[in-house]
Amino acid sequence: MLVAVALLPAIAIQGYNEFDRRRARQFDVQDHALSLAKLAAADQQQIVQGIRQVLIALSELPSIKSRDSSRCIAYLSAIKQRFPAFITIIVTDLNGLSFCHTDGKQVAVAKRSYFTRALATGAFTVGEFSIGLSSDRNVIQFALPFYDDNRSMGGVIIASLGLDWLGDYVARKASTGSALAVTDRNGTYLARYPDNDRFVGMKMPGFKHLMMEGRDAVDIVDVDGIERIQSRAVLEDESGGFVISFGLDKAQAFTEIQRETLRDILLILLSTTLVLALASLGARQFIHRPLGRLVDAANQWRRGEFSRRVDIGADGEIALVADAFNTMADALECRERELSKAKDAAEEAAARITTIFESTNDSVLIVDRDWCIQYLNGPAWASIAEGHDIIGKTLFEAFQDDRQIEVLQQIEEKTSEQQPAFVEVYCPRRNIWYAINAFPSSQGFAIFLRDITEHKHALEARHQMEEQLHQSQKMESVGQLTGGVAHDFNNLLTVVSGNLELVETATDVRKVRKYAAAAQRAIDRGTKLTAQLLAFSRRQTLNPKVFNASQRISEFQDLVRQAVGAGYEVKLRTDDQLWLCYVDPSLLETALLNLVLNARDAMPDGGALQIETRNIVVEEGALTGCVAGPYVRLSVTDTGCGIPPEVQDRVFEPFFTTKEVGKGTGLGLSMVYGFVRQSGGHVAIESAPGEGTTISLYLPKAAQKAEVEEDVKPAQLITSGSERILLVDDNKDILEVTSEMLTMRGYQVSCARSGAEALRMLQSDQEFELLLTDIVMPNGMSGVELARDARRLRHGIKILLTSGYARDALQRHNAVDEFPIIRKPFRLTELARSIQAVMKCTKSATADR
Repeated sequence: MLVAVALLPAIAIQGYNEFDRRRARQFDVQDHALSLAKLAAADQQQIVQGIRQVLIALSELPSIKSRDSSRCIAYLSAIKQRFPAFITIIVTDLNGLSFCHTDGKQVAVAKRSYFTRALATGAFTVGEFSIGLSSDRNVIQFALPFYDDNRSMGGVIIASLGLDWLGDYVARKASTGSALAVTDRNGTYLARYPDNDRFVGMKMPGFKHLMMEGRDAVDIVDVDGIERIQSRAVLEDESGGFVISFGLDKAQAFTEIQRETLRDILLILLSTTLVLALASLGARQFIHRPLGRLVDAANQWRRGEFSRRVDIGADGEIALVADAFNTMADALECRERELSKAKDAAEEAAARITTIFESTNDSVLIVDRDWCIQYLNGPAWASIAEGHDIIGKTLFEAFQDDRQIEVLQQIEEKTSEQQPAFVEVYCPRRNIWYAINAFPSSQGFAIFLRDITEHKHALEARHQMEEQLHQSQKMESVGQLTGGVAHDFNNLLTVVSGNLELVETATDVRKVRKYAAAAQRAIDRGTKLTAQLLAFSRRQTLNPKVFNASQRISEFQDLVRQAVGAGYEVKLRTDDQLWLCYVDPSLLETALLNLVLNARDAMPDGGALQIETRNIVVEEGALTGCVAGPYVRLSVTDTGCGIPPEVQDRVFEPFFTTKEVGKGTGLGLSMVYGFVRQSGGHVAIESAPGEGTTISLYLPKAAQKAEVEEDVKPAQLITSGSERILLVDDNKDILEVTSEMLTMRGYQVSCARSGAEALRMLQSDQEFELLLTDIVMPNGMSGVELARDARRLRHGIKILLTSGYARDALQRHNAVDEFPIIRKPFRLTELARSIQAVMKCTKSATADR
């Protein structure tokens, strides 16, 4: 009966396992469907990005910029033959009339939504399902504005992708029994497998429900009547907002589970019957009889008759219990003899320990659980007790000095948890440093005191030498950095000052604009120089993302080849199984371009340049300065002149360059170094004169999966305003120019030179809709404090902060991401766009978080 009852939990567990296995299979199929949907989404993303790159390349054609129709049609016709997926490629003016068409027709697209969005955003735009104006075929359009040589928008390039081609592409990616569909942002089928011709152009049933579903995968009855487990992936809005859904046949997925469930039920019934039969027979033979003998022997041992032994005569757990009882009887007989031997051994061990304590140069004290001193060795009598009898006294009674009491309290606190304690203490009366180790036990603890005065003096001398060397190196680096910054900024200030003086004397408006543009270019170079300095100091604002470096570099390689120019062979070696990395992709592209340009300059007569990516796990101590762990290594190798050993240690220093004057600022490699180190990676260089150079970037492997980026909202049109703005800045010149810029836009501006002055204005009867304040203002409250007080005084007032570098101030005030920020220097358009965004309670596209 007991065995039968004991089997019930096993049967229940097996039943639960069957249920859990079905549920796990459900999750596995859902995860599989989600991964396939993401893979399909990645394919569609790659197609969109490929079309975007083609349109970008076409936008730079001289024949398009000059509107040379004949040359434009000839070139676009060649492009169409090269890319048969395109039905038509046309170029229109700003009114939507085509002046270049691969079919030789003129069409008007002004009423098409994608054309309107392209003009409004000035960016790459993806349309929705439509019927081509000239081809009458199912297509989806991709549009990109182009700009003439004066950087004014000249029109729009439009490529129509045939949905027949997309349907064939989707069919090749799908598998038997699955369903793969691509819909536009409105839920209209662009392609579907199976039955592509049947569903293209139709609205997906339940599209809104699918987009609002919070789960990764759902069970649905598909449009073809088959029950499927379906998952979806959505591309970002700038890539068309396509919805890719992937469904797996649920019946096929659970066929094997059904067969296994029936087999397991049969096995449970057979095993239960067999166990019950064997248990009944075994209980009689192997439990009842041996236990009777063991009970008889136990009764005799209870009466003190230890001569009795139990012989079960078989192997098993009861036989082991009998042997244990026999061993216990033997142990009881030998206990007195062993206790006597243990006493002798303990006395001998105590004598040996005493000999050891007396032979050491350290002072040793033995203390009981009440902190009473029980033993002192010879050195302790001489140096600690100083000849006084302190046996029997507590440590607090024997050492009553305030400093000694403090040390004893530290030891008491640490040893109260039965953990060893270590304290270093200075004895000013004897001018000696002691290292004190306390080891607790159940009887008390032992204290060891060692004189470490000479060691302390040696460490102090070494520390002083290291501080002096570090200070010397720091001053040399600061001097070099200050000199380089001063040199570059003086050059920029000379350009700005000279052009402003020419503006004062010029009477021709065109010359005034020319001089102003030259001054603005110098200011832009100063902004770039500041960004490079922040990159070197690892204080720039990073926007890290999870992505595949090989894929990114493959998309970037055309720009690399253009940068190095003709006469150089560029090789790209990428790992198909490359790990994802977690860094700022735009800064990685800038760093790669810097390395490529340096490699090109090292090969003035041409050569080979190789870019390689691979996975690598750095072992502890294998690479100096690099933390052990997994990395994605990006290497740039050239066959140039190489770098001498004495120069290799300085190549990452700011403003250090071996190039001629005017051909390098010396900030390129320092920017690369600062970006990689700030991202948690490492930079290594291998070079020898005449053998080329390899610079490797060790990028940290991403711990998380790649995520779909948030949709980027279209750029807002910049309009004038009439709101009342309180402008706060301690710099008079900045205050005046910013006030003038805002007044030009129609805003009503009141100015304050400090936070206290601004606070008084906020406490007055004046009305303000927006507070625009600098963050860092000396001799008073900061911009963050003023903003918080403004919210408290004026409910609903909008806040916009400004600063050239705000991260330290925001961290100090614990205000990261609390307020929108615009970074100095800013232009009029950037300031107007930021104010519009703040007034609409949105984050500015130019805000520097």
